[in-house]
Amino acid sequence: MIRKILLCAGTGLLLSTGSLQSVPGGIFHMDTAYGAESSIIETMSIKFNTTFGDPEEIPQPQITISGSGVSIGDIYYKTEYENWKPGKKVRMEITVDAAQGKYFPVSLGRSKCRVTGADFVSAKALDNTTMQVKVNYTPVTVLGDTALAGWSSHDSEKAVWKKVDYAPGYTLTLYGNDKVVKRMTVTGNSVSLKEYMTDPDKIYYYQVKAVPVTAEQKKYLKEGEFITSQEQDIDDSAEEEKEKEHAACGTGPGVAGSLKGDNFVMPDGTLAVNTWKLVGGIWYYFNAEGNRTRGWFQYGGKWYYFDGNGYMKTGWVNTGNGTWYYLNPDGDMKTGWLNTGNGKWYYLNPDGSMKTGWVNTGNGKWYYLNPDGDMKIGWLYDKNIWYYLNNDGSMAVNRSQDGWYLGADGAGRKE
Repeated sequence: MIRKILLCAGTGLLLSTGSLQSVPGGIFHMDTAYGAESSIIETMSIKFNTTFGDPEEIPQPQITISGSGVSIGDIYYKTEYENWKPGKKVRMEITVDAAQGKYFPVSLGRSKCRVTGADFVSAKALDNTTMQVKVNYTPVTVLGDTALAGWSSHDSEKAVWKKVDYAPGYTLTLYGNDKVVKRMTVTGNSVSLKEYMTDPDKIYYYQVKAVPVTAEQKKYLKEGEFITSQEQDIDDSAEEEKEKEHAACGTGPGVAGSLKGDNFVMPDGTLAVNTWKLVGGIWYYFNAEGNRTRGWFQYGGKWYYFDGNGYMKTGWVNTGNGTWYYLNPDGDMKTGWLNTGNGKWYYLNPDGSMKTGWVNTGNGKWYYLNPDGDMKIGWLYDKNIWYYLNNDGSMAVNRSQDGWYLGADGAGRKE
């Protein structure tokens, strides 16, 4: 019994009693004996077996294939193995060979060419006995351990450690007298612990390990091991400046991505968390949930203020309670004396609030700040008493001025 089998539109080959011929119009036919339909390969499965190896090792996957009359031929990586990075997809092209007497259709869809452990892209025949399968494979690794964990050389309550390759974040546990004080996850390799190290009688140390932060990162990264901090100073000033420069110029690692609503979405679709981002000349800080920070926020022992849109503020800001604060050009809150460059001096309390009225800054001298906060110089009439403020703003005492004598308390009386 003879049957004619229509395969598909394609390259214009005729399979007739096992021989291949050209056919005008590009239709595949096969005239063959009944039951020979099994010579057409209709399905196959390709599996990428990946096991996490040693820390910071990026293992190549073991690729196996199952199906009737198929075997793996050549495997080609579009990205050289030496350039693989965890989480960054690698395009692979796999040649699948048909056994003798077996033939491929023009193409197979993802339901017929089942791929596990990688993302199916396409499966197309190069000829009747060779098919090329393209997939996107995501390399994996176990994160390594930090080489050094200590304290900042210019801030004894700031934890600093060496970066770990490929690490998007770190889990830190602070201990006081061997008891847990605070657990946190950060994306940088330093964090101020000042607000938690409040007991001078306790001995503090921390443990830190590299970890994936998001659910997506956990698919291709395994966390490292905890390393205990040492009583060792680490100079992190140069690194801080380098990271600032990268961010301000829109260069360096981790700056690609875009704002979407309250979040910053990275190129791989994950959210930026616990990190700064400079977008369109505006600084944002995205918290542990990936949302924009608003209001007051402490980072690295310094205070910053973000408005209702999540914009980091600089210069003078009134937070709505009638109190004025000044944020430096870098955004951190100013305290102490401030000269804004217009010839006026202001004084910011230790909590950053602008001072008005009399103030003694601890140097034994008194100053007077006008109702708008600027420092007064010259004669001042306050509560029925005359005072004189020197050119540096300090209250004059125990001397004569313009026919008046100024006593030890600064109060003037006519000579």
